[in-house]
Amino acid sequence: MADTKTDPGREGTRLIAALEKCWTQIQKHHPDLPPVLFITGTGIPRRQTEKPRKSTDAPKRRHYVTRGHHWADRWAVAEEEQRLAELFVAGETVRDGGEEVLKTLLHEAAHALAHVRKITDVSRGDPRWHRKEFAQLARETGLEPPRKSEKPLGFSNCTLTDKTRKKYAAVIRQIDGAALPGLGGDDQEGTEEEDPTAPETPGSTNGKRVKVTCGCQPDPRAFPVTPKVLAEGPIICGLCGEPFTLPADEDQDDAADAGPDAEPEPDSPAVEPAAALPQPRPAEADEPGDSPMHMGR
Repeated sequence: MADTKTDPGREGTRLIAALEKCWTQIQKHHPDLPPVLFITGTGIPRRQTEKPRKSTDAPKRRHYVTRGHHWADRWAVAEEEQRLAELFVAGETVRDGGEEVLKTLLHEAAHALAHVRKITDVSRGDPRWHRKEFAQLARETGLEPPRKSEKPLGFSNCTLTDKTRKKYAAVIRQIDGAALPGLGGDDQEGTEEEDPTAPETPGSTNGKRVKVTCGCQPDPRAFPVTPKVLAEGPIICGLCGEPFTLPADEDQDDAADAGPDAEPEPDSPAVEPAAALPQPRPAEADEPGDSPMHMGR
């Protein structure tokens, strides 16, 4: 039998095994975490790996790397009549070493806990926007979320605490010592970074959005919209015939910063980094317990 440490054909097996072992260690500290099915690939959308056409008038594109995502109930295990969540870890994350892998897995563990506990931790209007509820779960897994929400991902950008580094020191060493394969090449190849000082379009509201609801009862329909669009004229609901209006302020923080820089959730069929898999449906249009896909980080 070939040694998985020396046989190039078994590198994928070794990579997934290492991620599974890391998840098992996290489950020991958080027993309510469910089992997951790991996949990996690039975290860069294909359209960003292809060189854009040179044009002086073409807008510059922001470069995003998805470090990981959690998609509840994605995989069916027929023999046991159960479903497993998909947990994606990008090759770019693996390449960056043990701490980055651990941070990503703890981040996705927070999403998994949200699904188990039926907590809405991302905005329904923009699944990339991480709510305050996510920040609380992230602290529970051992991460430190930002003090204030950040565009375009909310409370997503968490860091490892010193206490968490000590708790998982053996896991970090094992991942670093395993010399796992990581995606090569330059992440920035063929992409352009958006100029942060570029002037705004005249009349722009800088991406600010507000949540509007209709008159449907008992469950009004809702979605985020820019104040400019709302001011142009009434938006009529096709079910109740009432215009969409601004509700109470309690949920406005979800939509306020879902700016134009936030990438939309992928359409079907191909999950962000896994070219061979069907892409997720718009996840947060469902209720929290309806197998949402959390875009992760």
